Amino acid sequence: MAEVSLTGVRKVFGTLEVIKGIDLTVQDRELVVFVGPSGCGKSTLLRMIAGLEDVDYGTIRISGKDVTENAPANRGVAMVFQNYALYPHMSAYDNMAYGLRRSGLAAPEVDKRVRETAALLQITDLLPRRPKAMSGGQRQRVAIGRAIVRNPDVFLFDEPLSNLDAGLRVEMRSQIARLHRELQATMIFVTHDQVEAMTLANRIVILNHGRIEQTGTPLDLYVNPANRFVAGFLGSPRMNFFEARVVGQSDHGLDVRVVGPVNGPVRFTVPLTTQVLPTQGLTAGTIVTLGLRPEHIHLGAAPVQVGASIRLYEQLGRDTVLYADADGLKCTHSEGGQGSFTVQLNQPLPVELGQRVQIGFDPALAYVFGVDGTCLSPKRAVLASKTD
Repeated sequence: MAEVSLTGVRKVFGTLEVIKGIDLTVQDRELVVFVGPSGCGKSTLLRMIAGLEDVDYGTIRISGKDVTENAPANRGVAMVFQNYALYPHMSAYDNMAYGLRRSGLAAPEVDKRVRETAALLQITDLLPRRPKAMSGGQRQRVAIGRAIVRNPDVFLFDEPLSNLDAGLRVEMRSQIARLHRELQATMIFVTHDQVEAMTLANRIVILNHGRIEQTGTPLDLYVNPANRFVAGFLGSPRMNFFEARVVGQSDHGLDVRVVGPVNGPVRFTVPLTTQVLPTQGLTAGTIVTLGLRPEHIHLGAAPVQVGASIRLYEQLGRDTVLYADADGLKCTHSEGGQGSFTVQLNQPLPVELGQRVQIGFDPALAYVFGVDGTCLSPKRAVLASKTD
């Protein structure tokens, strides 16, 4: 059973603690993706699992065995790197066979493993070639093949697709997903690309400043973020955040008000998990942060409407993305810049810079974030998560 278990894992460089007490279990045959902003500690954590970085505090177990002090070769893991790390003077066949030969495996068994793996990866015709005669995607498949032939307990991927162009990235994502299904292997994948995380993972681990912010299925994290950081990190375009003033609280939720110079005061109720005014300090007059996904904002009639001016737009064929300055809404973060509201429309739409529009949304789709950034909105239903 190739389970990976981390208990109280910490890493310190001098006086800087980069991994701050990680507790995590990766189940057998699970594909878990570590994702987060640059410097969050995701690659360092992966290297600690591989044995390439020492563990200063805590324990790492693989298949139930404590491997915290074990050398990389004795952990039962195989790692695929961002830069392929192929020997340039060797053919693809020899690159894949090298580790097996070093371990003393008999030549017939080496040949069998290499050719079976090449067939699985559809690279049999590449076996005689050297890396310089291969494309980036082909080199990456050879690097993955070098890991597969070892029959490891756990596969570790450290941003393996970041050097590929957009088309190859899509192709390699599908290849890795297919390999995971066919090999029924435990895999841990590090990326800074949320699209890779959302499309590949059984579970996503979102890291920030060396800590786990939230762990869950891709859809659950997207629909039910634990806090403002997770809500803002997952999703492209990103979630809109804007300020509102608390008016009071009813059985239906939190009553808030935003003031728009064109439409006058706009007041509405946002659903909440529980009665939170006493516990969260949300007394009348308190400023709270509301969040709205760009796809939940529409043009025209809606329960809540405000006027806006289009600052920027992107016509993407099937979709149109608008960046608009909404009257009276103080946006605290969006891709269009300070004060800009992002709207994603699932249709091509001719628009002009400076054009006045009415944008609207259903307050039931808004998220409420408390003073400490915790999401106070009730859990929302998600589609069944993907399984193997």
